[in-house]
Amino acid sequence: MTPTRLGKRVLFVGQYSPPSALSAARRTAGFTKYLSRLGYRVTVLTSIVSGLGEIEGATRVVRTGDLMSSRLNWRRHNLRTISGAGEGSAYGSASRLETIVVPDVSLLTWLPFALPRALRLARAERLDCVITTSPPESTHLVGLALRRAGIPWIADFRDGWTFETLHDPWPFAIQRRADSALERAVVRRADAVIGVTAPIAEDLRERFAPVRAAVITNGYDPEQIPRDVPADPLLNGDRHSLVHTGRMAVARRTPRHLLEAVRRLSNESPDDAGKLEIIFAGPLSHEERALIEAPDLAGAARAVGAVDHQQALRLQQGADSLLLFAQGSTRRSVATGKLYEYLAAGRPILVLGEESEAARIVMETGAGQVVAADDPAAIGDALRRLVRSSGTGATPGSVAKYSYPEIAAQVADLIEEVCGGRAE
Repeated sequence: MTPTRLGKRVLFVGQYSPPSALSAARRTAGFTKYLSRLGYRVTVLTSIVSGLGEIEGATRVVRTGDLMSSRLNWRRHNLRTISGAGEGSAYGSASRLETIVVPDVSLLTWLPFALPRALRLARAERLDCVITTSPPESTHLVGLALRRAGIPWIADFRDGWTFETLHDPWPFAIQRRADSALERAVVRRADAVIGVTAPIAEDLRERFAPVRAAVITNGYDPEQIPRDVPADPLLNGDRHSLVHTGRMAVARRTPRHLLEAVRRLSNESPDDAGKLEIIFAGPLSHEERALIEAPDLAGAARAVGAVDHQQALRLQQGADSLLLFAQGSTRRSVATGKLYEYLAAGRPILVLGEESEAARIVMETGAGQVVAADDPAAIGDALRRLVRSSGTGATPGSVAKYSYPEIAAQVADLIEEVCGGRAE
């Protein structure tokens, strides 16, 4: 352990944290757990919307109010379902408020609680560094306020802000200008910025030179990966199981082209199609459920509903192969959090989105195959190859750099850099 790390106080600010099932919460968990093992004292400032309880490694967990979880939010069931905590497995469309509030609705629902609490924490004890993580992008306004108080600040971008954003285009020019101005203020005033993928970091470097943007990916926790698990009853041992865990529509992905590929395969190679079963484990939109349960698919695709994180990991381990949706050229920066757990599972991965960062990582690690996300003929050929010879997944050596112990070490180096290496 580097002596300067011992006892440094780090405030980690993120709306989502354990026990939430969202992938954003796993980044919070991984940073907190392994930074603490490197000698940092980590306080997590988060939202009650993620649930209650301690976070491993955290010296303190501060959970603030959030209107997203209050009775004022008539769509709160939608949020619970998306996060895997609701009773159902189908959710509706996004709120219209998202087209109005810049940069995001959390500016109204969480920031009024989070910002005052962060300022009180800063007054109560010396903070050596604050890390803010987005989305939502308004979280970075906490870092902006604390930086003005002289606290070194790292801004972590899990998605692009104005770059390849999931947000629909702002309808008015004044909104676009405000959004861009906030992004510029955050990136230029942070002591360091992190992009979760290379395209995000490269975009920040190009648009805000000479800003330094480090690439620190998502990852997997090696202590959570199950080994030698028994066959999961949700999987049919008589078929090749291609498993997808997590959400799709919230990230603007759709199974439509994949399911059309299954229909083509049924017509062209019925024997191959009969050996395949695609399992969707996670919350679904109403449209997704209708697509998957279409009668003409003859059971080749099946939705098993939302599952908790540990069961998702067991399904990944037990699958014959794993399915990842990306968007190729429309969002090159995509490398979803589940990718790294897929890599750790060691199962072959099929990526739909050949120009995405996820595709590049899968090819680099030799973990599977990639095809265009919107080409049913190419997807059908890939499915045929999976059924006939599933191939091999990534080797442990090729994915070790994506483990959270390794990732936390990179974050620690950045903390020391922005703090100037000063000792406690």
